[in-house]
Amino acid sequence: MVLEPYVLAVDPGRDKTGVAILTKTAQLVMMDIVSTASVQKELETLLAMYPTITYMVCGNGTNHKVVGSIVKTLAISQERAFAFMNEKYTTEEARRRYFEVHPPTGWKKLVPKGMLYPPVPVDDITAWIIGERWLLVNEE
Repeated sequence: MVLEPYVLAVDPGRDKTGVAILTKTAQLVMMDIVSTASVQKELETLLAMYPTITYMVCGNGTNHKVVGSIVKTLAISQERAFAFMNEKYTTEEARRRYFEVHPPTGWKKLVPKGMLYPPVPVDDITAWIIGERWLLVNEE
């Protein structure tokens, strides 16, 4: 049995960082929001839990120099491919996707989706979108 290669995508931030793992066919495996202060430990844990992570992608937005260097160093040390990905407008897209994944209920169904704001951070969904964008550009 051959295990499918995974992509680990990271949305870097000052205080919190979104992470998502996707299959090569862009199916979401998992996503989470972790503290930026503990991002290295969290990524090491994910790499151990998902040994078929082959590609590591980091968004090029807020705090990408710090978080990106951590992701890149881990990728190199574990012989995985690494790339930065343009994350322009991913947060806005993640806010829209939040309501696709969690449709509004009650009176909020009457409010135009463009006027709704997610009640929780969407850094994990942003990482998911960064991973999808990378997969689109790197189709094999």
